[in-house]
Amino acid sequence: MKKKRPADMTKSLVKVLKDWQKLEDESISHADATIKKTKNKLVKMTMEMIKNDSQKHRIMQQLLIDSLTRESLILAPEDLGALSENLNKHLAAEAKTLELADKALQNSELFVTRYILSYLIADEQKHHALLTKLNELKRATVFVT
Repeated sequence: MKKKRPADMTKSLVKVLKDWQKLEDESISHADATIKKTKNKLVKMTMEMIKNDSQKHRIMQQLLIDSLTRESLILAPEDLGALSENLNKHLAAEAKTLELADKALQNSELFVTRYILSYLIADEQKHHALLTKLNELKRATVFVT
């Protein structure tokens, strides 16, 4: 099997990202349609979350496309170094949030309450993971220079 050249791989990646964006657009449309059809607050909230996530995914995909076709993403040590104190504070706040969310889940019995809390916990875990990765990037950029 012939190995793809980097330029061909980039072109393929951009196509995949654009196709994925089309699916995100469909997801946004489906969510909007469901929101308009229901009066149920739980269903509306769930569809709003999915819609917001799809919109966010689309923006992130566009950032990747732009970084591959226009201007590369660059992360310099000073980009994260200046944020170090706030990043650490945010990490601590997220950790405390996860503790509180876990306590709330332990004290809940209703399915709907647990459903919403589970979503919130998953989102907070994701935030904590993203901040942890930024912190790791900060450390890595210090050693690269």
